[in-house]
Amino acid sequence: MRPAILLCLLLSAATAQARLDETVKEIEARYGKPLKGATPESPATVAGLYQKNGFLITVGFYQSKAYYERFQKLDPKKPNSFLEITDAERESLLKANCKGCDWMGHNTEEPLFDGGHFGSVVKSTYDRSDGLAHADYDNHRMILIVRSLAVEKQKEADEKRRQQENLKGF
Repeated sequence: MRPAILLCLLLSAATAQARLDETVKEIEARYGKPLKGATPESPATVAGLYQKNGFLITVGFYQSKAYYERFQKLDPKKPNSFLEITDAERESLLKANCKGCDWMGHNTEEPLFDGGHFGSVVKSTYDRSDGLAHADYDNHRMILIVRSLAVEKQKEADEKRRQQENLKGF
């Protein structure tokens, strides 16, 4: 790939980055108003669909903060179709969601039966070094999903506190 094309791809990915834990106002400042609402994935209670720099981005909010971000790269030649998100674009999107930490990833290959044909799907899984986020990329569906784990960690801490409170006085 020519360096100029690679640079353009990296710059387009860099400008299509939301950040986990941003508020609704911060997301709207980054993308503008959502194109429309979307069905949220639990535990998010609200989700919006945005479009920026060739990416369709769904952001799910929990307690008014971005809980997950789903990225799909639009195919400019075919409306309602998506392109694979390159390794460089994924790396850029992941870095945007990591404040002073790293992402560790691995790939798994899973069998796929699609329309009478056998094949395989490569799924890439990433964990943030601070343990507060997780990401998955599915090369068949061409979707990168980055999720905050802060909600789960908070729920675990609350449950542990509740259990300790129940044991007081024994």
